[in-house]
Amino acid sequence: MSDWFLAGEDEADAVASVASGEHSFDDWPHLSIPLRRSELAALYAALTEVGPADPRSPAGLLAVEVDAGMIVTRVPAAAIEALAEMTPRTAPPVMAAWSEAIAHDEPDALGEILSDLAAFARDAAESGRPVLELAPY
Repeated sequence: MSDWFLAGEDEADAVASVASGEHSFDDWPHLSIPLRRSELAALYAALTEVGPADPRSPAGLLAVEVDAGMIVTRVPAAAIEALAEMTPRTAPPVMAAWSEAIAHDEPDALGEILSDLAAFARDAAESGRPVLELAPY
């Protein structure tokens, strides 16, 4: 499981502290995502046509909550931009590449997740704020 937050990089430590209960999910606009970091890395690769990053050494690492085993990274801006611009016509090839990369056999479920991610990315684009991801390491 991962969570996306509309939050500035200077808020990364506070976002990480959501895992320990010091802050709440409701302190920022957020989206809970039923995917592992490796599945999101494959999506970012499908969106940007760049090979997936190794999820064991996350790019854009901003904060670590050691006691809870969580990290905060910045979601690649290119992935957010591609999601924000996604339309029903451009989504199927991305979904097919992503589904194949993670060997997922329920494309309808992926379609719903992709739709939620795209809506959140549009909110991020409109607000001009980056998207931070809180996920287990």
